[in-house]
Amino acid sequence: MADVRELTPLAMAPTSARSLTLRTFAALTIVATLPLTYALTVPIGFPLKIYEVVLGGLILVALAEARLRVAPGLRPYVEPLTAFLLLATIVLVYRLIFRLDTFTTSGFESRAGPVGDGLLKLAYWGLAALAFVIVATETYASPERVARVWCTSAVCAATYGWSLTIPSALDLPAPLLPGMDAAARITLGGVEVLRGGTFQEGNFFSLYLLVSLAIAIWLGRRKSAWFLGATVFITFSTANVAGLVVMLSWLAAHRFRRSREVRAKVRIVATIAFAATTLIGGLVGTGYLSTIFIAKLSGTQFASGLDRLDLTVAGVRMAAAHPLIGVGVSQYGFNYRPYQLTDVFDVSRPVKPIATNSWVELAAETGIFGITLILLFGTRVWNATRGTDKVALRTGLVALALGLFSFPAPTVTFLWAFCAFIVGVYLRDRPTAHMLSA
Repeated sequence: MADVRELTPLAMAPTSARSLTLRTFAALTIVATLPLTYALTVPIGFPLKIYEVVLGGLILVALAEARLRVAPGLRPYVEPLTAFLLLATIVLVYRLIFRLDTFTTSGFESRAGPVGDGLLKLAYWGLAALAFVIVATETYASPERVARVWCTSAVCAATYGWSLTIPSALDLPAPLLPGMDAAARITLGGVEVLRGGTFQEGNFFSLYLLVSLAIAIWLGRRKSAWFLGATVFITFSTANVAGLVVMLSWLAAHRFRRSREVRAKVRIVATIAFAATTLIGGLVGTGYLSTIFIAKLSGTQFASGLDRLDLTVAGVRMAAAHPLIGVGVSQYGFNYRPYQLTDVFDVSRPVKPIATNSWVELAAETGIFGITLILLFGTRVWNATRGTDKVALRTGLVALALGLFSFPAPTVTFLWAFCAFIVGVYLRDRPTAHMLSA
């Protein structure tokens, strides 16, 4: 079994400088390629991503060296994730051996069947946990370096997003990268507009932009922060546009509370009023709000919204029927039909259904025990955002938690990398951290 050691001078001593450099490069490569969840992927039954290849290589290195570098103080965050992985594995095996009466594989296609899908989902959870450890440890070593790489990558992804949206809105060819055969689109005024950037879905792209915005603000990169915030609008994700409003409102309220002078408070209120008026006026004047409102409440977008609602309600009913341990990871779709409100959408759905709400998915597939462990982890990450210097990271965490209500993939790596960044910054700021690195 691999020896998990904390990143102290004692633990670092046997490791060569070259090995440390390679580990740092690998960790930063993971951070830099986080937005490449659809673009530049290789389809091998699932989209193989660059950072997944790097994580696989780090697993081999850890096995070869029989050790894993871990930042000091990381154990309280890793423990609930490890317990969750153990629970999810036991529940999956149990549910695969003792099938529920609601189980079926007929009428839709799945990626690899009940067993294959379950094992693949467990692998994704494992990679998410590993990415958390790797990024948190690297952030502990150099928070600013990780933040700079993250922000640069996010700005590049946002720039590429604009390079897709603008040409497609003008009905011109857009520069699609390899792997983007089914890029996300929304129909606006009879024109199909690309909205997902390097991601397959606009909701994925916008949530990545929100957590990147939080890091940009923390790093003090105001121009990058404004650019990332503006890019959220071209994802046409109503949930994450609302998340952006929540973030900015939280930051404004924090600054207002911190200001002691009356004049400063007046300036803040005036700035907020001006910015809000300008933003709303621009959105209304350009037709953005009316166009999106019409698009969301008509045609395929409206039907898709009703379908997502049905999938969410089915997940809630499934969780209520199996409250303790759920139906097993990636088994929601195989047990969905008895809990659906209507079969209208099921008839036209060629693939296995998934819950469109990550919180509901966790409750339905891992029960109270599973979601409690994830909430325990989340609470500890939340506590790591205490302090006025981390208020931007706290708003990013709020946006992440809200975004998961409309986000169907809780194992996507950038979610866990953002939590890792928060924890790495917190651990680095502790007085003991400076003593260890002195």
